[in-house]
Amino acid sequence: MGLLIGGALVGGAGWEWWRLHRQPPMEVLQGNLALLDDLAETIIPATDTPGAKAAGVGAAIFTLVRDCADKKTQNNFIEGLQDVIQKSKQLYGKPFGECSQAQREQLLDSIESAGQAGGLVGKVRKRLTGDSFYTTLKKYTVLGYCTSKPGATEAMRYDYIPGKYVGSLPLQPGQRSWSTR
Repeated sequence: MGLLIGGALVGGAGWEWWRLHRQPPMEVLQGNLALLDDLAETIIPATDTPGAKAAGVGAAIFTLVRDCADKKTQNNFIEGLQDVIQKSKQLYGKPFGECSQAQREQLLDSIESAGQAGGLVGKVRKRLTGDSFYTTLKKYTVLGYCTSKPGATEAMRYDYIPGKYVGSLPLQPGQRSWSTR
């Protein structure tokens, strides 16, 4: 009985190690650039300022995952992307891009809550398995948007040549945050 349980544990751990350390299938990521735009637009929608899709954040997410993420995070992200495709068709019977904003938000909320583990367990899990799909998506969406031209110049205040450094400057009501340091 002990050998059977031990074999199952070793086999499960070996499968998980292989899943996280294999060569990520980047063609899946490249084939879903429109989905990346739709996911980013769900996080930062267009209002009186341009949204993430207008800023081209999907291409930025692709580049950041391909060039900056480790293999574990790349594999988690690609599996999460495939999970979004599958859950969208399963729950709503249509691709993510054709869902309403409320359906998109609901789907992303369910994926976020499924990937969260708090406290010490969450820290150990992140260390062993890398960032979750939703964490990577959110981080790279904000980074891609804030460093894009529409995000830096239209959504945030931009001063090409800022004046003297003032470490603590109060914002006026309704004033946008600064995009320069």
